[in-house]
Amino acid sequence: MNPESSLAIELACNRLVLAFAAAVDSQSYDRLSELFAPDAVFARPAEPDKLLTGVADIVAAFALRPRERLSMHLCTNVSITVDSADAAHGSCRVLLFTSTESEPQVGAKGRKAAASQLVGVYDDRFVRLATGWRFSERRGRVLFHT
Repeated sequence: MNPESSLAIELACNRLVLAFAAAVDSQSYDRLSELFAPDAVFARPAEPDKLLTGVADIVAAFALRPRERLSMHLCTNVSITVDSADAAHGSCRVLLFTSTESEPQVGAKGRKAAASQLVGVYDDRFVRLATGWRFSERRGRVLFHT
């Protein structure tokens, strides 16, 4: 595989990592169906042993989250390894800040974040489908908490 193809795959997978955070943080859970393969497996960092299987179950689980819960996933140290023209794997570190809609805005500072925050990691597997690159597996785990 030529370097340009590998870079294009890495970029596509990196975009999935960032699009996941954007969809969850904006509560646009229906957009998750565009990011996961139909038979994907997902485990939340706070529940690493509870697997959700299939994109419909993944989207449904997120849709159950309280609407007043606000989140901001800061993704860093994204690392993607190309396995083939149709498969890749990778990981990223995540710092999760949360708040609620009931928390008042404080001028230009925004809302106060909750006292408990999480640092975690996602271990990912990616697959190329006819519709483009998708998560085939996304397993999270918490490393630290405040």
